[in-house]
Amino acid sequence: MLSLRHLSCLAGLCLALASGLSWAEKPALDYPIDSSRVLLLNIVDSGKQLVAVGERGVVMLSADQASTWKSIRTPSNRTLTGVAFVSPEVGVAVGHGGTVLRTEDGGQSWTPVEADTNGDALLGVVSMGQGRLVTWGAFGLYLVSNDAGASWERISIIDPDFDRHISQIIGLIDGRWLLVGESGTMAVSADRGMTWERLESPYQGSYFGALQAASGDLFLFGMRGNIWHSSDAGATWSKAETGITIAFNGGLQLKSGRILVFGNSGLIMASDDQGEHFQRLPTTQTNLAKALQLKAGDVVAVGDRGVMTIDAGRQE
Repeated sequence: MLSLRHLSCLAGLCLALASGLSWAEKPALDYPIDSSRVLLLNIVDSGKQLVAVGERGVVMLSADQASTWKSIRTPSNRTLTGVAFVSPEVGVAVGHGGTVLRTEDGGQSWTPVEADTNGDALLGVVSMGQGRLVTWGAFGLYLVSNDAGASWERISIIDPDFDRHISQIIGLIDGRWLLVGESGTMAVSADRGMTWERLESPYQGSYFGALQAASGDLFLFGMRGNIWHSSDAGATWSKAETGITIAFNGGLQLKSGRILVFGNSGLIMASDDQGEHFQRLPTTQTNLAKALQLKAGDVVAVGDRGVMTIDAGRQE
């Protein structure tokens, strides 16, 4: 199993370096994978089942809300970092080495798709509606698909010289999209990812993710325990006092309204007052990459010990 000692590198800071080392990638897996014994970096609900992706091209599927998992072999042996679906059947997974894989049967089989990546790492992918997907990665790498991932166009964003690692893109309540990344990179798009306008950042370190709460409040998180909060659509920002210097890799809002931010070393922080204060929850003792809340209320996360249920409290 690949080490996740520095999950932040996989989240954006140093991933491009690791992805360029072909010897670090092991042969594709040809046997069933235990869902608790594999490095997984992303998990989504396709509308049909849960889909998680990770090391050596692994795709894990669960049709019963994470009770059981089925491992799927893909044509790639590269670490997969992102996955998104435009429908319950059609989806795309991306990863190291500029890997782009596409499925038309809900994840049961995957086909490689050519893309102009120059072999640089892709760190994520998102569906923006009406068949449009965007994928992003190291050194400003950014591609757009308008045919549900069947073909891709590489475009320059923010400015002609932009070369920072992009960590995450999220949809906002007002219909715009927010991009965050290395060196305090922040940008917003009003045309579903075709053009981006740079935003002034309150912090010059690397962001590894962003979250918008149902209230509209925005949260940015990343290196050295940084959490930044805005209650005025990003006009002003305040830094949350976490007392933490460990990287945060992901965040979500529970049905109860509780805000969770989580990351390396099993770190989980929770806020019940819209980000005014954060408290530390019991650690999982494992690095956490992404998480989602299931229909029954349980929170399922992925990381360097595969899929796990975490105690997030107030799971209403």
